[in-house]
Amino acid sequence: MEKMEIKNLSFAYKDEPEKNILENINLTVEQGEFVCLLGQSGCGKSTFLRLLAGLETAGQGEILEDGKAIQGASLDRSVVFQDYGLFPWMSAGENIVLALEQKYPEMSKKERIDRAKEFLRIVGLEEQVFKKLPRELSGGMKQRCAIARSLSVDPPVLLMDEPFGALDAVTRAKLQDLVLSLWDKEKVKKTVFFVTHDVDEALYLANRIVVFGQRPSQIIFDEKLEDIHRVTRETQFEDPEVLKRRNILIKHINQDVESHK
Repeated sequence: MEKMEIKNLSFAYKDEPEKNILENINLTVEQGEFVCLLGQSGCGKSTFLRLLAGLETAGQGEILEDGKAIQGASLDRSVVFQDYGLFPWMSAGENIVLALEQKYPEMSKKERIDRAKEFLRIVGLEEQVFKKLPRELSGGMKQRCAIARSLSVDPPVLLMDEPFGALDAVTRAKLQDLVLSLWDKEKVKKTVFFVTHDVDEALYLANRIVVFGQRPSQIIFDEKLEDIHRVTRETQFEDPEVLKRRNILIKHINQDVESHK
């Protein structure tokens, strides 16, 4: 079980300690939830994700993973970044093998290579991609490699920071479907935090949507979606209930923007 608890969390950068980016964030996420962190660009969503990853340290409050305070980065919380995060001098496969060396030092070199190739196949890439450098791959292929790398170390918690924001609409939709299908078919689902500023993306992916307001950011809306109300490609822009939920989210975001003028 990977229950995440965020208690009274506030954060400001050291060079501007008087300007909180996040302020008094309280959130409890159960194992297996797919949580979309929604809000306008610059509201602190990515900063919040970096705090969950252990890449930043909270000024106030605490983040607990199964009751234990997060202290630094861990492969139990794997991150997929918008810019892919692949080392350009390593092949796609070598990027995955490097992560596997950190997580599974007892594995043989052959086992790591075989596992890397397996996860490239899982995300829909051919085996020859293993030897290709990132510059030889399209944006969608690089992001598939980044997803394969994160999944290969089998993290209980997956953190995704606007991973499809730089992709074209068709590739973005394909990767949304991929991530959702991989998460959905697991017997023990990973806990996913997915940062986006796209309302439609949040509605399609999440079974819980958390909306962050303007800086200093607080949670202004939090809704869990029952499985029977999950959005599909067929209902995304036609179902009255989906459109109603979409309008509610946009309304909360717009009201928050107006209140900060």
